[in-house]
Amino acid sequence: MLTRLDHLVVLVGDLDLAVREYETLGFTVTPGGEHADGLTHNALIPFRDGSYLELVAFLNPDDPRDNVWGWRPFLSSGRGLIDYCAASDDLGAEVRRLEDLGFEVEGPTDGGRRLPDDTEIRWRTARIRQDGRAMPFMIEDLTPRSLRVPDGPPAEHPNGAAGTSRLEVAVPDVSASDLVTLTAGCAGTALWLGDCELSLVSPEDDEARRRLDAAGPGPSAVKLATDAPDGAKELDRRRSHGVSISLLRHD
Repeated sequence: MLTRLDHLVVLVGDLDLAVREYETLGFTVTPGGEHADGLTHNALIPFRDGSYLELVAFLNPDDPRDNVWGWRPFLSSGRGLIDYCAASDDLGAEVRRLEDLGFEVEGPTDGGRRLPDDTEIRWRTARIRQDGRAMPFMIEDLTPRSLRVPDGPPAEHPNGAAGTSRLEVAVPDVSASDLVTLTAGCAGTALWLGDCELSLVSPEDDEARRRLDAAGPGPSAVKLATDAPDGAKELDRRRSHGVSISLLRHD
């Protein structure tokens, strides 16, 4: 089954620049590595709740080849918060469940990444065929998750960010979203991936409208819990590479 939100994908043009700017926003950024397909590389911003932000860039923006997740078209549609991922503890069973529900699913497909110290990490992913990115792609670790997502000091941030409390997902019609079928814990327009609330947002919302116009359905804004005394604020979008990120105080 899908157990929790795994991570959010932030596509950037220059990974080194994005790392510096997210550090300026008060995040601790951990080097990631190059993906096995040789097309992209990344850096991670892990949180204490186990979720993380993935800053990712294509190694060669002019190379026409796309990666397995289909992210290259987002280079011309604004980049930023483009996709998100749910964790599964049995991806094969999850794919069968979704196919029984009538979804068309691509995968599971093997993937991996090599860390800066040359350690190889491996996983499997699957993606539901859909219009846009309203529903997450899915991942199951084949090597220990702690190799892929560090905890401890890398998950401590000067701005106090501790976890992903809410993810807003822009959809053309809230009542007709397949995301309701995919997840559990529905309460009106609120769904859940573990402890993270997924909030379906209609085109009447300005942020949702920008997402729908630029890149179709998908994640449009993220709310991060913070325990910093002065932590509640909206972060500078110029430094977040266009991503709408708010820090919300929690006790």
